[in-house]
Amino acid sequence: MALARREKVDRGLNVRLDELERRMRLLKINYDKYFMGIELIEPMKERDELKRFVRELTQVFIQSTAQKYRFRTLKARSVSLDQYIQRNMVQMERGTHPKLKFRANLAERRQGEMAARLAERQEARADQRNREDAAFRKVFDSYMNARESAGMSSDMSFESVRDRLRTQVREVKSRYQCKSVIFRVVSEDGKVKLKAVPKKE
Repeated sequence: MALARREKVDRGLNVRLDELERRMRLLKINYDKYFMGIELIEPMKERDELKRFVRELTQVFIQSTAQKYRFRTLKARSVSLDQYIQRNMVQMERGTHPKLKFRANLAERRQGEMAARLAERQEARADQRNREDAAFRKVFDSYMNARESAGMSSDMSFESVRDRLRTQVREVKSRYQCKSVIFRVVSEDGKVKLKAVPKKE
């Protein structure tokens, strides 16, 4: 009995056995994520590394009975895990895996979410463009009225003036680092002009 209690335990081996148990736990989690479609890449590298780790431990001489038993138990669990993975992989290849439907639903949901976000962005851009056009239309009307009052030609299209104003907005924002730009109709030397004014707020 006294000799059994003094049985030599390899602490370094204990660390390696703990590492083996940790790797098996992580591999199971990673493969379950793969089967569910959460992870898109099969963790084959981790699987091969686990097998190699078990083979290396098989070559180690284990003196402690307790450590021998623990290693045999962990080795059996690693075999069961590999069989579990292989069984699921075959089902995946055959298209009979129960979680394939989940993966398909997940992919469909992701596509739907992406389409919804794209539609929202497009709608937001369209709303912004409409608001800008309405603001440019007011500026255009004021500008044309002022030109007519000054006896100047008003033979200009809204589109050409609007596009010129848009270009000015980008240039002014870039130069003055402002959030918005307003246009004022001014008269200088008898000529009616549009003056861009940067606004910081």
